[in-house]
Amino acid sequence: MIEFKAECGHTVRAKDDDAGSVVRCAYCGRSVQAPVLDLSVLAQDLPPPPDPTVRKRRWFFSRKRKPRAVEKAGFNPFPVILKLIYFAALIVVVVVLSRRFVLPMLDPDARAERFAGGMPTASIENVDPAMAPTTTASPAAFRDMNSQGLLTVDATAGVYVASTPPGATVFCLEESKAPLSGRIHQAPGVLRLEANRPPYNLADGSYVVEVVFAWNDPQLSDSSLSGFEDYVRFRRSVERATQSNRTLLVNQFFLPDEATDVFIDQTVDQFYIVRQYRGVTVRQSRSPGVRALFLPRLAQGDGGAFSVDRLLSGYIPEERAYNFDENHVRGELNYYGVKKEDQSALIQALVRIGQIPYATPDGQIRLFKIGIQDGEFATRVLRLAQP
Repeated sequence: MIEFKAECGHTVRAKDDDAGSVVRCAYCGRSVQAPVLDLSVLAQDLPPPPDPTVRKRRWFFSRKRKPRAVEKAGFNPFPVILKLIYFAALIVVVVVLSRRFVLPMLDPDARAERFAGGMPTASIENVDPAMAPTTTASPAAFRDMNSQGLLTVDATAGVYVASTPPGATVFCLEESKAPLSGRIHQAPGVLRLEANRPPYNLADGSYVVEVVFAWNDPQLSDSSLSGFEDYVRFRRSVERATQSNRTLLVNQFFLPDEATDVFIDQTVDQFYIVRQYRGVTVRQSRSPGVRALFLPRLAQGDGGAFSVDRLLSGYIPEERAYNFDENHVRGELNYYGVKKEDQSALIQALVRIGQIPYATPDGQIRLFKIGIQDGEFATRVLRLAQP
């Protein structure tokens, strides 16, 4: 398109083919001659054609080229390192939160412990009885009062460990990993538990359970207990005796139970009374449990007999902990020759702590006991009444 001014001052537009020809002004109607184009001048403004021998470089990312001064300065790694640090910190946070909150919610066992009051246990090594962290358990879940057996907690599954008086420290270890004799509290893989708490879930197998009281524990040396003076004498005798004589003293002072070994353990600054139970079995998550008696053998006449009714005041808790058929149990006590005047005290002991030893007329010490899960009455001979 050619544009030029007519004599009247208006712009006239003509086609390129009309260059040099006479055209008419649309405004004034006069004939004017269109100028001729100088193509050489226009050609000077055009860019040179591309060289076909030069390969054009392709850029996949559109980036502005850095100034030459920046290129000469070299690569700065600090921004990249900072980003990597941020990324690593984010990964750590995600992993910690996942292990702390997400994974326990996905694990049905952990979820049950979290919301139903599970009893976690902790594996510890080289444990000192006074310093090891104690595992925790939820408050006791009471069973239906019409059910048979232990009422204070649901002991239908797991390993229930109790002590009388309550509050003893408990150590538990697979029997295959335990030393053949002596303490287990420093063995690798030992578990530290608490007595008189809900049952602990352990894998099926055979275990060694150790129930321990410090010899100066207030529950053993309470001045209000009727055997306090005897206990003071017992402690003084233990302090002066050899290790073998200490074992004899502790067996003579305390009532017998199902412990396979009873002895005194001495550390640098403390004495411990240890009752050890080997061969505690767990089958299909059920166990007969362990009930340790730290009760004084209050003498009653001669022949190795000892008083039960005196233990009911102060030594044995007053609340009912077991439910069973009392008429059936009274008939069994008659069968084993228990005196009529002792039967009520024995039944009260069974109601409160689930087991009690008794020196029967045939010269034996029998342990009468109530099943933890089912409330069934059972008995076993511990040893002769006269050592």
